[in-house]
Amino acid sequence: MTFLSTFLYYTCFASTILFYGIGVNQIIDLNLFQTKTITYMIKVVISILLSTVFSWLLTSMILIPLHIVELFPVVCFFIYICVTTFMEALTRITTNKSTSEFIFSYLIILLSVMESTSLLNTLVIAGSCLAALVLLCPFIYSFKARANDDNISKEKFYSRYLLFIAILIFIISVWDVIWLNPGVIK
Repeated sequence: MTFLSTFLYYTCFASTILFYGIGVNQIIDLNLFQTKTITYMIKVVISILLSTVFSWLLTSMILIPLHIVELFPVVCFFIYICVTTFMEALTRITTNKSTSEFIFSYLIILLSVMESTSLLNTLVIAGSCLAALVLLCPFIYSFKARANDDNISKEKFYSRYLLFIAILIFIISVWDVIWLNPGVIK
């Protein structure tokens, strides 16, 4: 049950895209139905999961016993660079496409290693961060379709996009209002 609550927390209630802001600038340009994007997503998912596992193992087995936990972002960085370089080379050899990406994956790795208590919890947090991205895609697609109909400038488009994201945050946060809490009515 705790893994389900963790998954729901990082997917919906404290969505990594909306509340942490991880990937807000990239999700607007994401088109899941293109071949390049499918290759990109597979590479990102594998890189995140492998880097998260290796980072958590090194942090828990080496950094915590040596009392140098402050270095875990650097360890996560080097592990992610090694894994993503290998995955990028593999992707270029097999598909002749470049799928370079850094900040979205690295921040998910940092978040999942920092806020986890076990290896499985780390994987659940990383998976829920990716699920939050997938769950937000239909909303972004509908926004892009409506915004493209208006023929507006880029400046107005991104202003409306940030307003749309703020409204989504408000809609998700409204479930935590005090009058819906049963402890208040007693």
